[in-house]
Amino acid sequence: MTLPRGASLVGLAVALLGVLPLVWLVLLAIDGGGERALETLRHPQVVPITMRTLVLAVAVALGCVAIALPTAWLTHATDLPGRRLFRGLTVLPLAIPSYVSGYVVVALLGPSGPLRAALGAAGVTLPSVEGPFGIGIALSFLYPLVLLPLQAALEGADPRQYEAARSLGRSPARAFVEVVLPQLRGAMAGGGLLVALYVVGDFGAVSLLRYPTLSYVIYLRYRSPFGRDDAVGFALLLAAVVLVLLVLHRLVEGASRARESRAMGRAWPVVSLGAWRWPALLWCSLVSLFGVVVPLGTLVYWIVRGSLAGAALSFPTRELLTTVGLGAVATLVITGLAIFPALLLRSGPRALGRVVQGATAAGYAMPGIVVALALVFFAIRLAEPLYQTFTLLVMAYSVRFLPLASQNVSAAVLAQSRRLDEAARSLGTPARAVARRVTVPAARPALVAGALAVFIAVVKELPVTLLLSPLDTQTLATRVFSQTSEAYFAAAAIPALLLVGASTLALVARPAVRSRGGR
Repeated sequence: MTLPRGASLVGLAVALLGVLPLVWLVLLAIDGGGERALETLRHPQVVPITMRTLVLAVAVALGCVAIALPTAWLTHATDLPGRRLFRGLTVLPLAIPSYVSGYVVVALLGPSGPLRAALGAAGVTLPSVEGPFGIGIALSFLYPLVLLPLQAALEGADPRQYEAARSLGRSPARAFVEVVLPQLRGAMAGGGLLVALYVVGDFGAVSLLRYPTLSYVIYLRYRSPFGRDDAVGFALLLAAVVLVLLVLHRLVEGASRARESRAMGRAWPVVSLGAWRWPALLWCSLVSLFGVVVPLGTLVYWIVRGSLAGAALSFPTRELLTTVGLGAVATLVITGLAIFPALLLRSGPRALGRVVQGATAAGYAMPGIVVALALVFFAIRLAEPLYQTFTLLVMAYSVRFLPLASQNVSAAVLAQSRRLDEAARSLGTPARAVARRVTVPAARPALVAGALAVFIAVVKELPVTLLLSPLDTQTLATRVFSQTSEAYFAAAAIPALLLVGASTLALVARPAVRSRGGR
């Protein structure tokens, strides 16, 4: 089956869009011989800021591994009470954006936070939240990025090795350490690197907690009338750090795939926890309390406190409609574009399809602050009519989130049998119409699952929306950011609760869509 030339042209345009931010930043840096970028990199604060960013990434990654490893094992193969419930609850923090977790930390442990006041009354002194203490807690909500790979690795691990170790007299704990843990090293390393990637590029939590990592410094320099050239140099440095971490993640992922063993559908034995059953229940309860109950409880607390104090709390109708509308439009555009890389990989030219997927992955890897900054300068210099328009904003969303849809769609399209195409051709369907009438409709469940993933990401996105949205336009994300920055915690609680609720519903709906597609 041959595709029309237009499909290849759209695929090429998608590839160019994916690499546009990085290419444009490089061109800006070398403009004038690159002296400005080099001058920025020679700044005495570059090394301390970079080291602070990397140390934070490593510390948070290790903390997330420490939370996720026992949680994955306890919810997978033990007689933990409520195991299935905890398996669902412990991944829900994925729905909480980092600026909301930052809000929770400030609202709970900040100078006017109720928990700090209660602990202070008990004689407990806490460090300031505007430092490693606060930012470490806020970014610990990322532990599901390690938990999910660990759960997948346990699903794929061979339980017969564990059973053999137990039959040879090993205790459950020793069998886990000697047999199961080595099989999980790749998932731990891969998940830890995913967390590090997120932390290095995070903007929401570090900006609310005033923690000067690379992304926050880029924002400050961009907002400074005399620091925009410095912002480009710092953005390139951040992009380089992200690319190095991305390469490391791919290497670890490839090595773990080469070593992994498959259990051929064998179920894990139920490991008896014995006397550790109730401490294990307490652990999973605390993880769920930390990841789900505390954030939601903090938001509800500030809504109630604001109401009782007579604060003028208004429902953010305009921001909600703007968020949903932007999310819907961006989702339709991105999901539509995601079809073309899949068709190119299936029906050719496959080389172009691989180039398109690689280019979109490069855009997805770039932190939002880098993408936004690059498109700001691109629009100012070459496409001024696009500056501060919804068109440029949707372009930026497409750069950031296209792989969330294209990966789902490509996997579904490539898995389809060629006999579907042959049957359609035998019934008289023209070759160029097969994709529209057969291939794409057969991949509808993957399209819907990808669309939900894109919608979640778009409604939560902060730096791109903050820098590129038209004047006087606010979404739920930007309202939470602005209100929290001014310490209006009660006013920020309602939009934050709406954001978390919408993201949670979409997160819960994705598995249902996938399972329906499987049937």
